[in-house]
Amino acid sequence: MTQVAATPSTDALSPARKSAADACAAVRLNPFQLLMRRWTGLHPYNAGQIMEVSGPPDRERWKAAVEAVLGEMGLGAPRFSAHDRLVHFVPCDDLPIEQSEQSLVDFFNEELNRPFAAGDVPIRFCTLPATQGGDSHCLAAVYDHWIADSRAMRELMQRVFERYQHPEQPSQRAPLTLHAPAFTPLFRRHVGRFTRLAAVRESVRNVYRQRHGFRVNIADPLDFTSRFQIFRLPDGLIDNVYRFAKSQVGSVNDAFLAILGQTMGAYTLHERTTRKRKFFHFKRQQIGLGTIVDIRDASAEPLDRVFNLYLSSYVVLLANAERRTAGDLTREISAHTAKLKKSFATVKGFWALAMARFWWDLHNSNRYRSQLLHKTVPVVAGISNVNMTHSWADPADENSDAAAPRILDYLRISPTGPLLPLVFTLTTLRNRLTLCVTYRTTSFTDEQAGKLAQDFTQRLSCLTP
Repeated sequence: MTQVAATPSTDALSPARKSAADACAAVRLNPFQLLMRRWTGLHPYNAGQIMEVSGPPDRERWKAAVEAVLGEMGLGAPRFSAHDRLVHFVPCDDLPIEQSEQSLVDFFNEELNRPFAAGDVPIRFCTLPATQGGDSHCLAAVYDHWIADSRAMRELMQRVFERYQHPEQPSQRAPLTLHAPAFTPLFRRHVGRFTRLAAVRESVRNVYRQRHGFRVNIADPLDFTSRFQIFRLPDGLIDNVYRFAKSQVGSVNDAFLAILGQTMGAYTLHERTTRKRKFFHFKRQQIGLGTIVDIRDASAEPLDRVFNLYLSSYVVLLANAERRTAGDLTREISAHTAKLKKSFATVKGFWALAMARFWWDLHNSNRYRSQLLHKTVPVVAGISNVNMTHSWADPADENSDAAAPRILDYLRISPTGPLLPLVFTLTTLRNRLTLCVTYRTTSFTDEQAGKLAQDFTQRLSCLTP
């Protein structure tokens, strides 16, 4: 990959950036961040956010915008202590904006597997050619996932874009902060006082509940090489999916899970029905599908400006998904997710990650670690779904300043890691739905991943309210 860094800044670290860095105390990582840090010992756990912006790229202008946003929040090179539990950030004098002429797919096929070296700022920025050609370009942000979740990164990208769009104007948006409140008190009301007991309880519950979950074959557990493909779904398709979901008293994400269940059920049918079961082992016929969940809204205090990671997940288990209608599956999933939301089960389930990290640290074998989650809580695929319509990327008055750069599209890319061999990342902007598929090459070939995405798209297109 040919990359060119923007011209380094020769100015000394500004007083504002020094002040922000000095004011930033050590940040304590939560259990999921700690687990992600462990994962990076086996393979990079990188995610991506991409803005397609009108006009040719001005890298010096992007550089000034990035340095201003990261500088005011004090984000620099991380320094870890207390076995990775604490991190503080050392400010950087220069934050380069790389440049590549690669396609988005080729670029991220490298970036998903490219580690962050010790001392690197945990976010890399790069300008790329437009995905559809024309007079526009992309700004890609690749980030080490422990540093932030997608919501925090979208807040950061918004501030970077606004400074790029109007560099002559002072920022009207409050800066992000690295000051994260103590994690456990934020969610204590949903979990109770005995969080260690909750970790054991939720871990045992997950293992028991997924005892019949099918395991996708992983030829080499220690090979975490990932690849990525992108698919533009037909314009207006998302509107039809929305109408279908509402007709089944479900959400759009429930409908996505139903269709993914059909797709993965059909794909795994032969292996599920012919694989021999070992004596005293459970029969594994159900399709487990994971969904990433933002738990900020369940917090005891607002976290909108906190640049951190507040993610949990849930798994739906489907029997005979390939033989059932989309409506039947959507209704079942909707009933299940309604219970999860009402009981704050995803918040409680977060503590199972603390138990996973405990077992991870207890064993020194990387082979054991690489199979820990796959063996105990098997999931065949995951979904990450975000609707950015009517957000900052879709302003109502975008014609007010026709000369200023504007957002044409927005994409997100999720990593796989030891938990998921395959991830479908869906992003909606206006009437456009984009699917980014990430997959481990030890489980799926490029052709297989492409066919799964095409099958998923075809099934979505056949939905009728």
